[in-house]
Amino acid sequence: MPAFDPKRLEALAQQLQAAATAQDWVRLGQLDQLLSQWLAEEQATPSADPAQQAAWRRVASAHGQARSACQQALQEAGARLRDLHNHNEAHKAYAWQEQLS
Repeated sequence: MPAFDPKRLEALAQQLQAAATAQDWVRLGQLDQLLSQWLAEEQATPSADPAQQAAWRRVASAHGQARSACQQALQEAGARLRDLHNHNEAHKAYAWQEQLS
């Protein structure tokens, strides 16, 4: 059975959605690598089967949603790191002021 059989593609789309929802970044990375391999195979022998094409569209949609979840998590992590940095700087300034007083 080829890797891009519609049932396997549907399973991949569901796994992408589940990993994104669970914020399982390691699993998303694994699925992304698998998807890259499957895309290379599909590009070598593109399918004209409407069921496969529809399944690929669902995978693409799930991948886009997972990518958005990753971007949002990255932005949130960056904001949290900035907050921690600012808090640390404020703590240093307070300690410095205490030493000078």
